[in-house]
Amino acid sequence: MLSLQAAATLLASPTRAPELAAIAAAIGCGGEPLPLDAAVRKALAFAPEGGDLLVARGPGTLRALLVQLPGDAPVRDSVAALASRLHARSPQLLWIILAVQQPGCGLAIAAWSGGAVRPRVAALIADRTNIVASDAETLSALAAANGGDDVLVHARWLEVLGRESLTRRFYRALERVVGEMARLAQGDATADERRELALLYVSRLIFLSFLEAKGWLDGDRRFLERQFEERMVAGGDYHRRVLRPLFFGTLNTPPSKRAPRARGFGRIPFLNGGLFSCGALERRRHTLHFPDEALGLVFGELLARYRFTAREGTTSWSEAAIDPEMLGKAFESLMASRERRTSGAFYTPQSIVASVTRTALTAALAQDGVTEEQVERAMAGELLDEDIRRAIAVRAARIALLDPACGSGAFLVHALEELAALLVRLGATCSPSTVRRALLTRCIFGVDINPTAVWLCELRLWLSVVIESDDDNPLHVTPLPNLDRQIRIGDSLAGLTDGERVPLAPGIRIAAMRERYARATGARKRTLARVLDRAERDRAIASMDAHIVSAVAARRELLVQSRSRDLFDRRQPPDSSARTLLAEIRERLRQLRARRRTLADGGALPFAWSSRFPDVIARGGFDLVIGNPPWVRLHRIPAEDRASLRARYSVFGHAAWQRGAMLAGAGSGFAAQADLSALFVERSVALLASGGTLALLLPTKLWRALAGGGVRRLLAEQTQLLALEDWSESRAAFDAVVYPSVVIARKKDNRSTADQLARVTVPSAQLATPHPAPLIAAALRRREASLRWTIPAHQLPLGGDSAAPWLIVPSDVRVAFDHLQGSGPALAESHLGRPSLGVKCGCNDAFVVSVAGREAGLARVSAGGRQGIVEANLLRPLIRGESVGSDGGEFILWTHSPGGTPLDRLPPHAERWLDPWQRRLRARSDVRGGMRWWSLFRTAAASSTTARVVWADFGRVPRARVIPAGDPAVAINSCYVLCCRDAVDAHALAALLNSPLAAAWLNTLAEPARGGYHRYLAWTVALLPIPRDWTFARSVLAPLGATPEQSRPADLLAAATRAYRLRSADVAPLIEWSNR
Repeated sequence: MLSLQAAATLLASPTRAPELAAIAAAIGCGGEPLPLDAAVRKALAFAPEGGDLLVARGPGTLRALLVQLPGDAPVRDSVAALASRLHARSPQLLWIILAVQQPGCGLAIAAWSGGAVRPRVAALIADRTNIVASDAETLSALAAANGGDDVLVHARWLEVLGRESLTRRFYRALERVVGEMARLAQGDATADERRELALLYVSRLIFLSFLEAKGWLDGDRRFLERQFEERMVAGGDYHRRVLRPLFFGTLNTPPSKRAPRARGFGRIPFLNGGLFSCGALERRRHTLHFPDEALGLVFGELLARYRFTAREGTTSWSEAAIDPEMLGKAFESLMASRERRTSGAFYTPQSIVASVTRTALTAALAQDGVTEEQVERAMAGELLDEDIRRAIAVRAARIALLDPACGSGAFLVHALEELAALLVRLGATCSPSTVRRALLTRCIFGVDINPTAVWLCELRLWLSVVIESDDDNPLHVTPLPNLDRQIRIGDSLAGLTDGERVPLAPGIRIAAMRERYARATGARKRTLARVLDRAERDRAIASMDAHIVSAVAARRELLVQSRSRDLFDRRQPPDSSARTLLAEIRERLRQLRARRRTLADGGALPFAWSSRFPDVIARGGFDLVIGNPPWVRLHRIPAEDRASLRARYSVFGHAAWQRGAMLAGAGSGFAAQADLSALFVERSVALLASGGTLALLLPTKLWRALAGGGVRRLLAEQTQLLALEDWSESRAAFDAVVYPSVVIARKKDNRSTADQLARVTVPSAQLATPHPAPLIAAALRRREASLRWTIPAHQLPLGGDSAAPWLIVPSDVRVAFDHLQGSGPALAESHLGRPSLGVKCGCNDAFVVSVAGREAGLARVSAGGRQGIVEANLLRPLIRGESVGSDGGEFILWTHSPGGTPLDRLPPHAERWLDPWQRRLRARSDVRGGMRWWSLFRTAAASSTTARVVWADFGRVPRARVIPAGDPAVAINSCYVLCCRDAVDAHALAALLNSPLAAAWLNTLAEPARGGYHRYLAWTVALLPIPRDWTFARSVLAPLGATPEQSRPADLLAAATRAYRLRSADVAPLIEWSNR
């Protein structure tokens, strides 16, 4: 194996292309390097004076291109161009490029994945004069990948050079360093505060590493490490002697006002922006100190070990260096698992961010007579008519874009860069850095409840601006913008009612003041901050006044109604509901007036959209709301918050799809288990201006779940759906076990046509037809490719009910689905009845046992390492969902009578067995009133008086079996059960459920689960159509159901199709879609 020292030597040595042969040999391309002829050089656009160009052969189709690059072009651009041309000319070969820059000190190793029109390059870009440990590790790993099949070797190269390999190593190092810094910190602080401050200091030092790479720290690309070494020689205390004066006295202080110690650092830029301001936690824990041992870890394990680049990866280029996007991913991963579950924060892969952002911007900019095709062409750099270009540029420069759960800023950063690139292509005359600054201070807004996330979001936005700056002199670098009025800490679900949309006070120009504040420094910054604070407070008080006026009016109306007289001049006293409502309004008025007094007296401002972004809210809302909101299930939302959220959000208060809940007999609790992301959808739509665009990454279950009815209804009624993509089968999905989808929608515009046309800024001849698009662009993102199609909007929901599940399938599949649905009544509406969930224990540890033997009416049982004796007549065979097709050998302690009621008294052995769990059993949520503490629940499913059909709640396809009448087996709540009137019905239904035709229909509707599985819940199966001529269907299906071990899938498919009296062609698209 190539040692790290040997790898570092190989990387530092080459100065010409022939000298790269040693690296080629180390990775397995040891053939003699041969020069390319003039024709090939010309095809690769490689001029003779461009330097050497050689090819070294490896095993099979592996080839290494050894190239000497000129020093007047960036290595990254030259390598990307070579890769693209080489991919087009020789796609049958598996290439790796080894490039050295001369004159210059750059070195590159790059490979790319084939199959795409534009290859995605994965590369290592190194500085030969400063080889870091991660560079050597990368080459060593490339050498270790040698051996075996050539395709496999190339795949390993791509993995080694790719971001994921480096990201994993960096994350592990970052987690270790932050943890050790928090542990070694000296001073009074909690463990969470120590960790937060450790992450803050590490993030600042990483930010400075990005600037160091640009030469902005006194022109020294080893500035931080050199300062650390010098301080260790001079007596240590790097934190107090170097970092504090560097952070707070230099980077945050204009050069003219720096103290002698700060000027001693040399040419260091004034950054402003708040990045190096002393925060509230730092002021509160000002005595906390990081010893040299802790800070040495930052250098030894992070800064000196990894290469840093401020350029984030793109869809066509990824670099084996740490970039801001990786830092964001590392932050998401550093969140404690408990915090991730409760906050719902999960890292969004860059490929998804890029796809969603580009699609969203295209839709958002396609307004005022501009089509989406024209926007796409503008983004691609094509020349358009001058009027169209101007219209797109004006909207792009003025768009108000919000991420209401911005996290570490992935969507905001990508949107900023896309908008800036578009404006440059459209002819912006100022520098890219200036364009980004202008957009950042005018168009980009974000909110997150996590202060650390907000800080890291600001950091990434600052880096996005800094990277485009071409200033060579650090002292001439434009200070960073102040972003604390753009990216806010707060709860996005708070506030925003109609009372908040009150007009701004005359003379207050919040947007202009915010832009001036973003550019301000020193005393002017503090003055503008006070003006903005005052304006926000005035706005909050005005909003509170509007709420008070509304409440007073509602109270007055109720009082008038209660005091009015009827036709017989009699006064009717208010009923109980009116009295309750009056009491609630009085209490609300009391709270509102108390809050107003607090605000007027200078109390802390609560987060409210009308006060934090008053100008945007006052003008109608944001033009684009984009992001990946938290995905949090109901049981993780604190109980004290649920009642308030249920009252304020219709998607929570009316979450259930009523018909599905009725068919399944689902209780109000189960049917209304809304996800927090649905509330963010409602909030996002409310924040949009009329005609604004919504682009959110959401759990796929929202489109199919019973509790997604509210959000589906909201989107259907208040927006025009533009696109819906299912990413649940994509390998690019999240690190967490989630199933994402993307929804793009436009808020319905209720203005008159004349009003809309009045805003058009392009000539009438160029106007797009002013009608809503009748089609929705749908897609299924799969592991290797994407399936795309369009469907009419009315075809999306099941049965035309806007709250019903949405079927994201092509039109021909939907026609086949509907054809089958029309072939008979739903199962729950047929004579067979509706299914029910299996028996619920609430404590399987107590009731589920294994039997070791039986003797004299007693049985020896064991569970969880415990052994005991129970009465044998209380044991019944157990069926779990995962073992529904076979006997699992487990038993349930049946503490009920044959009729299903709990025993009045437990037999002695059973009581002795259950006693250790008594406290836990009494605490079960289903135990109410005077119920016996040994009770089981939903026991009707265990009745053995008739034949039963049982199927697992979870699987790739339904798996059903028949339990004959008289069989005492008990299916627990990982199964669903349907009691049939006779064995023939049971066998026919089981055969139908096990058929590929039923599987295809149900899988189109069922909620997705991990690994291509589905959830066959009661409401889902309750909708399955039952053949209309059931007598005929029984005769066809029952024989197969009675001999399941002999029934082949093809036989079941043919029998089910015949039972519905359909032709194979009628259902072929549905079957093919299921087997895709």
